[in-house]
Amino acid sequence: MNRQEYEYSEAMSGANHHETRGVHPGWYSMQSIELEITPEQEDASRFTAFMQLLRTAGALDRAATDALADLDLTAGAFGALLELAEVSPGGLAPSELARRLCVARRTATLYVDILERQGWAERQAHPDDRRMVLATMTPAGLRLVGELGDIYKRRLGRLLADMPAVQAERLHQLLRGIDADEAIRLANQH
Repeated sequence: MNRQEYEYSEAMSGANHHETRGVHPGWYSMQSIELEITPEQEDASRFTAFMQLLRTAGALDRAATDALADLDLTAGAFGALLELAEVSPGGLAPSELARRLCVARRTATLYVDILERQGWAERQAHPDDRRMVLATMTPAGLRLVGELGDIYKRRLGRLLADMPAVQAERLHQLLRGIDADEAIRLANQH
């Protein structure tokens, strides 16, 4: 048997629930305990988590598309818009945009196509390497993000409205712990 370290919440004890509206103060600062589990149990647990993450991501993507329908954008294209706004007045090569969004380069290119069609982004030659192209924000794209960006961020954030803020922050931390580049590398080994 292998030893696998698991994070364990004191919330199971039921103490102090009345003070935090259902979220135990220890939930955010997890304690570690060690459990004896087999390699098969490790694999099964990771697969179950993977499948739940996949289902949740699909459901959230569909809900986000509905939330962004008046912009005629997908969640991914909206993410690309925000990434481009963050580096404005500069731009991003499609490969860098893909890396930032953890998508394939062709997907990042599709997002730029969508934003360009809407008039919110454009392609420009790289100032140092004419063979490269950068996606940059247009004035209309910058206006959109400046005037409505926070409204759409709140609208998308409300898709997780049932989750207390402290749990949302913990989920964010847990998801950041997943090395997407390593996952892609491992997937490409087969």
